[in-house]
Amino acid sequence: MACTGAYATATQYNDLMCAGLDLTDPDTLATIENALELAAADIAAALASVGACDCNYPAWADVYLAKLNIVDAAVLHNCPCGNTLNDTQLGLWHNWLTDNFTMIRTGKIDVCTGETGADYIAFGVVERGLTEFSRAEIVINQLLRDRSV
Repeated sequence: MACTGAYATATQYNDLMCAGLDLTDPDTLATIENALELAAADIAAALASVGACDCNYPAWADVYLAKLNIVDAAVLHNCPCGNTLNDTQLGLWHNWLTDNFTMIRTGKIDVCTGETGADYIAFGVVERGLTEFSRAEIVINQLLRDRSV
C-alpha cells in the first residue's frame, strides 16, 4: 500500500467513534471522508520516515492504521462528526497519537509484513577467521550466500 489516501472508511469512523451518523447524507459523508484524508497525511509521514510506504501490511496493521486514521481525524483535525470529546479526552487521545507516531518513526512498531520492530529480541552470528585459510573461507562463504539471493 502506498502512502496515499485514507486508511479508514466513513463506516469505520462511525463505528469506532460510536457516532450514530447518517452516512446516506452526502454532506456528512463528505465531511468524514475529508477529515480522514487530511489525517492520513500524518500517518503517511510517519510511514515514509521509515520506508514503510511500499511494503505489504499484515491484517493487524491495516486495522491499526485505520484506528490511527480515525482518531487523528477526530482529535487533530477536529472532525465535527458524532460525539464531542472534552478537553481531557482530547488530551489523552492526542498523547496516544503522539506516542504511536513516535513508535512508528523509531521502528518500535513495524507495520511491514515479516518485520519485527526495534524492540524485538534478536541476535546475530559473526564468523571469525584466525588464519589466512579460515579468513579466505569466510569470504568465499559470503560470496556464495550473496549469489543465492
